[in-house]
Amino acid sequence: MNNMTGEKEKVPKRRVILQIAQSLDGFIAERNGSTEWLTKLDSTEADNAYQRFYASIDTVIMGRKTYQRALKLAGSYPYQDKQSYVFSTTLHDTDDPTTVVAGNVAGFVQSLKEKKGKDIWLVGGADIFTDLLQAGLIDEIMVTVAPVLLGDGVSLVSHDLPDIPLTLKEGRQLGQFIQLTYTVGNVKN
Repeated sequence: MNNMTGEKEKVPKRRVILQIAQSLDGFIAERNGSTEWLTKLDSTEADNAYQRFYASIDTVIMGRKTYQRALKLAGSYPYQDKQSYVFSTTLHDTDDPTTVVAGNVAGFVQSLKEKKGKDIWLVGGADIFTDLLQAGLIDEIMVTVAPVLLGDGVSLVSHDLPDIPLTLKEGRQLGQFIQLTYTVGNVKN
């Protein structure tokens, strides 16, 4: 409550932001799920932008496959300083400071958005992204386009979507990368 007026202070709603890198031809990973192609690129400016973004969030959410790839790529869990949730019906526990969520993803994310805190980063999981997008729970999409053509791989969206309007919020060059940030409009069925 606000002590001066007796009114409740309005807590700003947290945003769910998909922040992800993709190839120029639209793939977020190779067909086998690998993102090692990103490590071969000179990405100093993109890395600095990532660090600024990372400081703006306090919660990460992801699917099981993204979680397992992050462990493999980094050698240990890379988001230990953040509240972490992994959505999975097959993974029951982890050795890392994560919470495994097996229930209603959209309902869980909606409850996270209503809690006090910084923004929420959807690290990955094409099915989770698509489902949250359809549920109207993704607020921003931040895509960093890498200067590489993969020719084949994993797409950002896992299945058909209705038209979803996006509004360009910002576009900026980060060395040889381009980062595009869009706000997400309402889902049109």
